[in-house]
Amino acid sequence: MGKLFFGLELHEYYDANTILAEIQLGEQLGYDAVWLGDSQMIWREMYVLLGAAAKVTSRVLLGTGVTNPITRLPVVTASAITTLQELSGGRAVLGVGTGDSSVRTLGLKPANLATLERFVSDVRDLCFGRPVGAAKGEVRLSFGAPEKCPPIVVAARGPKSLRLGGRIADGVIFSTGRSGSILQNAIGYIQAGLKERTLPSARFQIIFMRPVAIAPERKKAFAAVRPHVARTLLSYPWEMSEAAATAKKKLEEVYNYYEHMNPTALHQESIPDEVVPEFAIAGTAADCREQVVDLFEQGIDQLHIRPYSVDGAPRSSAIEAFAKEVIKPLRHKS
Repeated sequence: MGKLFFGLELHEYYDANTILAEIQLGEQLGYDAVWLGDSQMIWREMYVLLGAAAKVTSRVLLGTGVTNPITRLPVVTASAITTLQELSGGRAVLGVGTGDSSVRTLGLKPANLATLERFVSDVRDLCFGRPVGAAKGEVRLSFGAPEKCPPIVVAARGPKSLRLGGRIADGVIFSTGRSGSILQNAIGYIQAGLKERTLPSARFQIIFMRPVAIAPERKKAFAAVRPHVARTLLSYPWEMSEAAATAKKKLEEVYNYYEHMNPTALHQESIPDEVVPEFAIAGTAADCREQVVDLFEQGIDQLHIRPYSVDGAPRSSAIEAFAKEVIKPLRHKS
């Protein structure tokens, strides 16, 4: 399988100091990247925490997981991510999408794909130091330079966004159900976009995302990841089981974006146990290792996890369990 690359995404529903401690723990435990979510109404401020993280870490990549064109203008995003690139010594990664809870909690709609494409183009040009069109004439980032432009990764869900990411970005982050055929179909759309691109593709990364929970009792692990499975189902565009389709209909009626992917979210009760394995890495450590191996064997370059703890334990316990019981044994094998 070669090198196994693992990213760790942390949603900032904990206080800022706890998040920083988790980031440091992630680096110490061998994760390759740490990503923070961008949702101003429910989570702590992403760029403040990433800047602080740049000074208390030395190795991990630091990513926005993910920002959007609605709440962050291209000029603001370019300035922020270029500053992070300077501060971290070139470890920044810009993850972008159309917008989700950050947009919906304001009563706004996510961006369309044309807006996302323009956003990526403008941010890249600004980071490089090139001018972009504005309401009156052109604008540019006075401290932009080619070496300050980080990789730009597009978050995708369906065929059109996967293909767009392959065409315009330096990587795509996505998730599908457990079926190998669905995952291969998704990778196929990314590869179709890669054939259309004019940018270099040598370092392009296919990044697969999964919520994760480990417990000796599978039922407890399944319960831990339900909030994330709920969010996945809410806008899932691929084929799914009958049980998952029924759960999705319920979620459309009760989903609360102010409890978005929070471990205490009430809407998670709509997710039955049988649906969880379709959309999460959850179960015993052996279960989780088996699922991770399968994903890498299907052609992903990186696995990006969102950790959920069991029985009310701190999230750091989930971060540590996955590192010690999954990452370390698999790397030792390879």
